[in-house]
Amino acid sequence: MKKVIKKIGEYYLDIYYPTVIAEGTKLPILYVLDGDAFALTISEAVKLQTRNSKKTGVKPMVIVGIGYHNSSPFDREKRFIDFTPPKIHEDNPADIRFGMPKGGGIDSFINTLIQIHEVIKNDFSIDKKHVGIFGHSLGGLCVLELLLREKISFLTDFLAVSPSLWWDKNEYFNKISLYDKSRLCKKRVIISVGSDEGDMVELSKQAFKLVTSSNFIKSCEHYIIEDENHMSVVFTVISRYLRWFSATF
Repeated sequence: MKKVIKKIGEYYLDIYYPTVIAEGTKLPILYVLDGDAFALTISEAVKLQTRNSKKTGVKPMVIVGIGYHNSSPFDREKRFIDFTPPKIHEDNPADIRFGMPKGGGIDSFINTLIQIHEVIKNDFSIDKKHVGIFGHSLGGLCVLELLLREKISFLTDFLAVSPSLWWDKNEYFNKISLYDKSRLCKKRVIISVGSDEGDMVELSKQAFKLVTSSNFIKSCEHYIIEDENHMSVVFTVISRYLRWFSATF
């Protein structure tokens, strides 16, 4: 995999792509939230497993890590802003997650994602039927929020790991319950959570149930990964997610 770095506003794109691209090839794109933390690992998994795609099930693709390039793999303040919708409920001091940053900037971040996609479309011949986005924790919440946003309709595959569905008193479930699910036509979703993640296990099950209640969605899968916690689960599911994404093209 080759790598180039681009910058759009305050965001850095770490772009990994196949070293050999046959003329006329249309490439699947996988956007990776928290790119500073995960994009390199995912790109290495793709590079090694595409050496024998028939055996591994992982096919060539472009990985686009979206990050901030600061001193930490996770920019806590920025990701709370970028990956979350505005809160509509009052915080409760008795809540175990009381004191989290206010967040609420996902709509601005969506505009940035649209700009990023325009840049990627200019650089690569894209397979428009296979444009995925991968996110963990708050990034996983963002992935599932984007599923409901028509403004970003170019996304076809939604890869959520341990989504933070507790945000704003589980408000996501109210949104998806009221959503016109016929608009989920042809979308593909995968959700995973570690068995050691407490209430996030049941929240992920509820999300899966609500997403699959649509007769229009193309596919949705859900996995509980035994003996994994909130961070370890990411590295356990990467290859599974890459196979799942590859199976769609």
